[in-house]
Amino acid sequence: MPEAPERLAAQAAAFVHELRTLDLTKQPGIAETIDWTQALLALGQEEIEAGIVDLTLGSVLKFHEDIGRVRDADLQQIVERARSVADDTQIPAS
Repeated sequence: MPEAPERLAAQAAAFVHELRTLDLTKQPGIAETIDWTQALLALGQEEIEAGIVDLTLGSVLKFHEDIGRVRDADLQQIVERARSVADDTQIPAS
């Protein structure tokens, strides 16, 4: 998604990667990641935050049970790990 800020795109990808480690009914794929990132952009987000992630989980997860599993797995901690991973892997501007 060229219109997405690099930081948001990296964090969204890292967050979805974290989700894929959980025991979910349907693992989110590329289409869900793109849809979710577009939702975050529409909300004016430049990075992921737990509150906004919680409000938009339905864009990336298709089953209510999976949304509950993510919340039970400590959504805040998953967001923090994703942000950390994304920050560690970003290439600094030259």
